[in-house]
Amino acid sequence: FYFKIGACRNGDQCNRLHNRPTMSQTLLLSHMYPNTPESLALANDEPWDDDMYDRAQQHLEAFYVEVFLELANYGEIEDLVVVDNLCDHMIGNVYVKYYHEEDAERALMKLTGRFYSGKLIQAEYTTVSDFREARCRAFHETRCNRGAYCNFMHIKHIPRAIKRRVVREMYDDHPEYLGQTKKEGKEKRKDKDKDKDKDKDRRKDRDDGERG
Repeated sequence: FYFKIGACRNGDQCNRLHNRPTMSQTLLLSHMYPNTPESLALANDEPWDDDMYDRAQQHLEAFYVEVFLELANYGEIEDLVVVDNLCDHMIGNVYVKYYHEEDAERALMKLTGRFYSGKLIQAEYTTVSDFREARCRAFHETRCNRGAYCNFMHIKHIPRAIKRRVVREMYDDHPEYLGQTKKEGKEKRKDKDKDKDKDKDRRKDRDDGERG
């Protein structure tokens, strides 16, 4: 469970062994998102209206854009999520996944000792590698019976238009990231072609052996 979520409600007092990674593509920024009264009420399934929802969403989207573009200065971001959970070990948690481990390492170094919204940023490597595995399916498909105190991720909704915009801005600000992605894509294709050639050679050798 800790491997999927990267957080434990018992923290360091837990009697289970939590192997903290010494390297990862993903960083956990514990309790970084400053929830507003509106967002707390929405997460807790309290009565709400459209105006209340709009205020909470505007605050979230402004945070997302600001933090995404700042973290993109350290490397190419694959995904950034903010959780809606209210349990002590997850409230306000932000996860950022980079395409490269060395970029996550750079971000961790640069974030150490920095503050956001008056609080020291608590950044660390996390075991989370696939947000689809870590999220609560009930919350994202219908409704979670555990509510905001579920131990699986309730990921806050960011419109696709916002996500596309920040990704576009990231590549506009850092065109060198596009070069890295294209280069890696070519290398992967070369490796696949090599594997195909090896398979062809093996099949040829096998067929020759059978005919012989």
